[in-house]
Amino acid sequence: MKQGILIIGLMLGGCVLTDSGVTFNPPKPNVVVCLNAVSDDEAEQMKQSIKNESFEDSRLTKAKNLSKDRCFQAHHVVTIMGAFSFEDSKLEIAKFLYGKTENQQDYELVVDALTFESDKDELRDYIMYFQN
Repeated sequence: MKQGILIIGLMLGGCVLTDSGVTFNPPKPNVVVCLNAVSDDEAEQMKQSIKNESFEDSRLTKAKNLSKDRCFQAHHVVTIMGAFSFEDSKLEIAKFLYGKTENQQDYELVVDALTFESDKDELRDYIMYFQN
């Protein structure tokens, strides 16, 4: 019985008992759980709601407010970017939504949605910064 208590104590203390001994502070898998994922229809509705704003700054504010506590797929980010007229706004929202995107490994789809090579490079640099 004392052995069982020791094992529980070790696990609670950041340790894991393995066949080869005790491992302290083992690496944990990076698991993202989204409880409020955007559907394709919702992304399209968000895009239309953002487009209804008269000014680009208002569109950015609306997009950030609508995406609060939400998570996206990369193709949803491309959809949202379609609500903006200016390339710098598309880049800004692409950066903002990167951390809210579940399939970040597919973010090249978002990069491809930008027009200018300098903006594509800036987004790639942004992504690389957060991957390290």
